[in-house]
Amino acid sequence: MGIMNTASTNDSASATTGPQSPRWPWLVATALSAAFLLWHQPWFGKPLTTAEIDAAFAVSVDRATALPESEKVKLRAFFSSDDGRPFYNVNLTLYREQATYPDGIQRPGIRTGSDAADAYARVVIPQLLRRGSYPVFISSKISNLLEDGAPGADFFQNIGIVRYRSRRDMLDMISDPVYMAGAPHKFASLAKNVAVPTTGFVPLDASVVIPLILFGLAALVRVSTQSSR
Repeated sequence: MGIMNTASTNDSASATTGPQSPRWPWLVATALSAAFLLWHQPWFGKPLTTAEIDAAFAVSVDRATALPESEKVKLRAFFSSDDGRPFYNVNLTLYREQATYPDGIQRPGIRTGSDAADAYARVVIPQLLRRGSYPVFISSKISNLLEDGAPGADFFQNIGIVRYRSRRDMLDMISDPVYMAGAPHKFASLAKNVAVPTTGFVPLDASVVIPLILFGLAALVRVSTQSSR
């Protein structure tokens, strides 16, 4: 009788509690979200110091950017006002018909400005990804609208928006020897270029979207696992 009563009690407890929901999908989603955000967000970064900016300009920025002195002043001011936060760099570009390298030496297989831009992209995209940065929008212009009163404002062919994790990451990339080796492709490709750093709220920022996707998948896995029991 004692054994039967014990078995009956256990069966009742099991019926009451039901099958346990697997926790591993939530643990995996949490771990992946944390890893992504550590890569994506500048949580442990600090704003650039004047000494760091001076060192970078003295050693590498001049070689990597090939900018006139007036533009270097603007670039230095941009880094000097570093707030340690992400930003979006909006680029309006017009490519040369023929790629023209600063050293006057043409590269094999590269004839047009578009060819040089492709070569630059193969260098810069891995450099961006190493630093929690990436292109978010790339598009070619299809028409000009509402340009009255702004002669020449329609110069560009392409629009590209790059999300940088921080100004520190941008300066670090510019100072990287791999980037410096590929930077001439950028300047060989461009007839005109306007770069506008911006900040603001982005409703579909990856720091929100990726964790939502991961936890949504975890919920689907959990439901599927429960229904298969």
